[in-house]
Amino acid sequence: MPYADTYQRLRLITGLRTLAEYLEANPEVPAPCGTELMVFVQGSDHAQRIEIDRVARLVGTRLFVPDSFSRHYRVTRNFDPVAYSVIAIPNAVRASHDALMTYDGAVIADASEEM
Repeated sequence: MPYADTYQRLRLITGLRTLAEYLEANPEVPAPCGTELMVFVQGSDHAQRIEIDRVARLVGTRLFVPDSFSRHYRVTRNFDPVAYSVIAIPNAVRASHDALMTYDGAVIADASEEM
């Protein structure tokens, strides 16, 4: 699975701490009510499911049972209002999304106001 290496992980943790300190020191800067840090697994559907099961044991939380629409298989650990999620998207779902995205830009709405 292509996760952050030791250096990338350290940079991520440092960046998160720096962001938290910045938001705390600058209360006038808008901040979201919450956020989710997402990690996506790759591989065959079976390999992805095995990895999600492994991560669920590591973080000590239950698995999310996929709904019939998204069919994503995930595990989430909440640090309210921040969440850490590891997500598996079945290959058929990815393929359907990729096919849908081939239409991206084919229809353009008439924007009455631009930013």
